[in-house]
Amino acid sequence: MLEKLFPQADLDFAREIANKIARQYPVSVEGKLKTVGGKKRLSGVVEAVFDDLERYQAQFRMGWMRKARFGNELKWRLKEVGYSEEFVDALTEGIVTHLAMSGRQQAKSK
Repeated sequence: MLEKLFPQADLDFAREIANKIARQYPVSVEGKLKTVGGKKRLSGVVEAVFDDLERYQAQFRMGWMRKARFGNELKWRLKEVGYSEEFVDALTEGIVTHLAMSGRQQAKSK
């Protein structure tokens, strides 16, 4: 029953997203975030992540508890990779906020 409420697939997906970010925007590039090029690169990565999140949410419809659990897993995985605390907090907050808002938009459109 616990697997139905909190599926392992959510945690696996959070790890997949963290790995995608680490591959496409390595820790070594984080310092370039102050440049226009660094911001554009991160923006492209985040847009791809948002697309993945929307597809996942449309298929599995995570509730607020599952979204919170997803966010925590993502945050820990990004910290393990070696990103700074500020970067991890800002990125995780943006991703979880987008995930929360996409669920509202889907509910309004039905």
